[in-house]
Amino acid sequence: MKKKSIILTVFLLISFLTVFSSPASADQKPKAVLPQGVFNFESVWEGDMVTHDYIVKNQGDAPLEIIKVDTD
Repeated sequence: MKKKSIILTVFLLISFLTVFSSPASADQKPKAVLPQGVFNFESVWEGDMVTHDYIVKNQGDAPLEIIKVDTD
């Protein structure tokens, strides 16, 4: 009987720690904000290289990771 109560106590302790450990981190998410979402280049000659820098701000609570960028 004592062994069952120890197992039950350990199970309840693990369950409690899993449910209630760091609840604030579950709500934290990154939020990418682009003040200028679209940029249209003027006419250029074929073969000319054009560049534009986009400013990306993280207004969330967690680190923002930009893994992939697609262009048109």
